Amino acid sequence: MDIQSEINYYLEQAIDGKASMSDEVLDRFAERCKHAMNRQFNRKEDAFSIRMSSIGKPLCQQQLEKEGAKASRPDPSLKMKFAFGDIVEAMTMAVMEAAKVNIEDFQKEVDYKLGSTKIKGTLDVIVDSKVYDIKSASSFQFKKKFGKEDGFQRVLQDDPFGYVSQGYLYGEASGKPFGGWIAVNKETGEIAVCNTPERGEAYKRKAVGDARKNADALESDLPFERCFGPVPDTYYNKPTGDMRLDVVCSYCRFKETCWGDEIEFRKSRKSSAYKWYFKR
Repeated sequence: MDIQSEINYYLEQAIDGKASMSDEVLDRFAERCKHAMNRQFNRKEDAFSIRMSSIGKPLCQQQLEKEGAKASRPDPSLKMKFAFGDIVEAMTMAVMEAAKVNIEDFQKEVDYKLGSTKIKGTLDVIVDSKVYDIKSASSFQFKKKFGKEDGFQRVLQDDPFGYVSQGYLYGEASGKPFGGWIAVNKETGEIAVCNTPERGEAYKRKAVGDARKNADALESDLPFERCFGPVPDTYYNKPTGDMRLDVVCSYCRFKETCWGDEIEFRKSRKSSAYKWYFKR
């Protein structure tokens, strides 16, 4: 059986009271939860470094982070959000272990040389000689991307966090193919295995190539240039007359430093929804 089938079968058996979770698996789950909470609440923020988990993000965001630009203060709930995501991933690992999924390695530190730059990362899990990354997702993102049959293409077309480059770099660093993402809907508990294409060499070359360009630019201190510009705002597919930040920009923690007094957080002309708009 494939990963998805093995997980589903185990969960079905658990519902019927025919499956269990061993003390060994529970002990590892508890240790991972402890590690997650320790990482989120006891670890000091690391200095900027080029890592596999971030190298695929927009270059402008990484450049601002490297130069120590002032970041917007996040909502206090962010810590809980990150911790919750880590615990969901630990729970997913426990389910996979109990389901007897063929796990060969997990949380493995790897490194890889991109041009003249050596970058590091920690891959999530190796199953059946393929690297998989576990992602906890909102219900919206799960349904929009990971839970669809063409999930890989959906992630590829809208990848502000660099998931594709991250996955293929983990694969290259471990000498194994990147298998895809094991995604968990944080709201419903659904699990979907989003596989990479069987013949995905072109995707791998592009993902690694894009990461190399970003690494070279960061190492050489290439002059800052925004990757995104103003976007026409619409309401029910009709222009409102406003210009807003690109969606990727709106989630960037450096947006206020980047755009300064050109932008403001307000309602649109047509609806009560708040967005980051350019001043009129």
